[in-house]
Amino acid sequence: MKRFDNLLEEDISEYEGKFSDLIREAPAFFRLMTRLLDDPLLPGRLSQLVIASIAYFIKPSDIIPEADLGPEGYVDDIFLCAFVAEKVMTETGSEGILANNWDGKRPVIPLIKEILKREKELIGNDRDCIMEFIGYDQLNSS
Repeated sequence: MKRFDNLLEEDISEYEGKFSDLIREAPAFFRLMTRLLDDPLLPGRLSQLVIASIAYFIKPSDIIPEADLGPEGYVDDIFLCAFVAEKVMTETGSEGILANNWDGKRPVIPLIKEILKREKELIGNDRDCIMEFIGYDQLNSS
């Protein structure tokens, strides 16, 4: 059985459409989240949020479904990972936790900032729907 990140790489390998520059980093974002779970520097209170971002990536029907849009449907998954990564960086006070777990082609910190800055372009007004979908209000109060 293939790992999810390998399946993801296959799914996006030929994609040249909208947001392809970001979508090419989807497997690296997935691996970042899985690696953060094993990082001893990750505060325990954030592990549920990291797990939620992994589950959101794997779930076939989410707010912007890949089944309907193909690889372009990964933009919400990527946005959520960037949101979670920024929260991890802020709460740990360290960019190192992200840099040490990142294997993408682009530098992770500027990429996260770019994704969060492009929120409206990427996900429109769906941020609240995404956060509700993962139960962010309950995860954030833990």
